[in-house]
Formats: sequence, structure tokens, C-alpha cells
Amino acid sequence: MPHHEDAMTRPQKPQTRMIVALILGVTIYGFAMGTTYPLLGLLLSDQVSGALNGLNTAATGLGLMAGVVLVPGLGRRLGAGRTALAGVGLMAVALIALAFLRDFWPVFAARAILGCGAGLMFIVAETALNAAAAPERRGRIMGVYTAASALGFVLGPAMIALMPDRPAALLLGCAAIALMALIPFAAVERPVSRLVVPGSARHIVSAITAFPFAFGFLFIASMIDAVAISLMPVIMLDRDFDVSQAVLLAAVFHVGLVIGQPLIGLALDRAGRRRTVLGCCGLSLACTLPLVYGSSMEFWPVAGLMLVWGGANYGLYTAALALIGDRFQAEKLTGATAALASVYALAAVIGPVVAGGMMYGLGAQGLFGAAAVVYLTALCGGLWLFRPVEPEWQKHQIR
Repeated sequence: MPHHEDAMTRPQKPQTRMIVALILGVTIYGFAMGTTYPLLGLLLSDQVSGALNGLNTAATGLGLMAGVVLVPGLGRRLGAGRTALAGVGLMAVALIALAFLRDFWPVFAARAILGCGAGLMFIVAETALNAAAAPERRGRIMGVYTAASALGFVLGPAMIALMPDRPAALLLGCAAIALMALIPFAAVERPVSRLVVPGSARHIVSAITAFPFAFGFLFIASMIDAVAISLMPVIMLDRDFDVSQAVLLAAVFHVGLVIGQPLIGLALDRAGRRRTVLGCCGLSLACTLPLVYGSSMEFWPVAGLMLVWGGANYGLYTAALALIGDRFQAEKLTGATAALASVYALAAVIGPVVAGGMMYGLGAQGLFGAAAVVYLTALCGGLWLFRPVEPEWQKHQIR
């Protein structure tokens, strides 16, 4: 496809500028969300059971699903770039509301609006990044993107640890930070609208049936991450760590995520998609097994496991993004990205609800055991059945 290669090389500088702007916008958003998730989990833990706390967290996932439904229509009416801007605006409004809300159902509603805005922004940003990425650099670009989006989930819990008694001020600060994301998104609104072709609901279903393994790996990464973001401090309290240690362990999980993704992106481009995915499953399994049996482990060994686990688990998300970029183009790529958002949202709903219930029945040990079983199943299934078509350029690199 020589015409496709020409299209990739000619507008390289504008494409690079757009990639940088999108990653910057998502980084700003990530900081706002990274503070909100654990803060609201801790605020509600004094008022409701673990199961209800998990249910409240699931509101964000329900909102993400609403965003998936709205993206095709809004993309056609407003253009993809303006749809992303509308998403950022919705998130800021929800964060302002959350600063003043403390009751279960109002917080649930605001979180749903937050998730809807996030869905609009992420589908557009991820589709544009994949469409702009050259195949031989796609893994690295997606690694930097996922690391940048996760940076806020490190800084957010650290801010809570520094200001544990000022939740309203933190949430209003998050709203102001979210509004700052409008600047880079506005700067690339037109090129994004030109690059992202609106998809439809049928493209979502056909993408999942065409490439179920990519979506399965993403489901695992998203489910574990949703639990880690929202409930890991509560889980670690159950392991007899104090509040500061519990919040810091959640932050360490995401430090590993941030450090790990550029390395995983490089592995995707150099070692190949299949080896990297199976490596992520194996590492995650190796990290969760000691957490099942080592109930009396000290802070530092647990922190080391959390560091590696965070990177390896989210590597499955980075890999899924690269895999759909290899497989789909134009409106099918938009549909596949919306499918990823749907699966992510479903995982964000199921993960915290199931984990909250399991915390009530089995405690932290049972929760880590369930995660280990999931990784073992994914590793065995992947070894047996997962055969992605590795990009053509890899064969030349290996020679």
C-alpha cells in the first residue's frame, strides 16, 4: 500500500504536534481523575459498606457507556474535535458538583456525568492517536500515551496523602485542572476532526467479534485497574496497613504503571505483540500469588510487588490499543476504539462491584486469589490460542 505509506510520511510534523497535544490533554485530565477516584472511595467508606462503595464507583463506568452511545451522533454533528472538547467540559462540571456532594445517590449521578465526559474524550483521543501513529512506532506512542494518562493516578493519591482533611478544595482544584485540558484539545480540534471518521454501533459489535482476544486482555487490565484506583486503599486497610500506607500502596501501583508503559510499548515494537502480551500476563500472575499467601508481608515487599504488577497489568491495555491500530482503519478504527471504551466501561462497572462484594465475604486475600486465577486463565488461553498478525515491518527488523 504505497499511497498509505506516503500519507504517513508527508504530514509527519503536523501528526507529531497532534500526538503531543492529545497526550498533554489526557495527562491533565488524568490528574483530575486520579485524585477523584480514591478520594471519593475513602469519603464514602465511612458511610456505606464495601459493596455499596464499589457500586458507587461503578457509576463512572455506566457514564462511560453513555459516552460510547453518544459519540457517533455527536461526532457527525459537531466533528470529533468538538466532541472531545464537550467531554472535557462535562468532566469539569461533574468535578465542581462533586466538591459539594456527599450523599450516595447525588455522588453516583455526578460520577456518571464524569464518566460520560471521559468516554467522549477518550474515544476521540485514542482513535486520533492510532490513526496518526506509524505502525513501526505504534507500540511506543501508545506506551507514552497510557503512561501520561496514568501519571495523574500517581499524583492524585499523593495529593490526598498531603491534604487528607480538605476534600472540597481538592475536588475544586481538580475541576480547574480539568478545564486546562481544553487548551491542547482546542489547539488540534480541526486536524482531529479530519482524521477521525465517525463510526456506528454495528462497527462496535463487529470489532469485538473480529478480534476477541484484544478486547479480553483489555477487559482484564481495566477490571483490575478500576479496583486498584478505587478500592486499593480500602483493600490495604484490610491487610492492616494504616491509611497513609494504604493510599501510598495504591500510588505505588500506578508509579509502576507509568514507568512500565513506555517499556512495554518498546517491547511491543521490538519483541512483538504476542510475546509482550503473554509476558504481561505472566508477570502479573507472579506478583499476585505472593499477595495471596503472604498475609503478614511488610510494607516494602508489598510495595515492590505493587510496582511491578501495576506496570504489567496495564501493559495489556497498551497492547490492546496497538493491536486494534494494527487491525482496523477509518470508521472501523473509530468503532473498535468505541468497543474498547465499552469493554473498559463494563470492566469499570463489574470490577469494583465484584471486588466490593468479595472484600465483604473473603477479604483482601480472596481478592488477590481471584486476580491470580484470572491471570493464569489468560496466560494459558493466550499461549494456546492468541496468534495476532505481527506487523510486516517486524520481519524486516528481525532479519
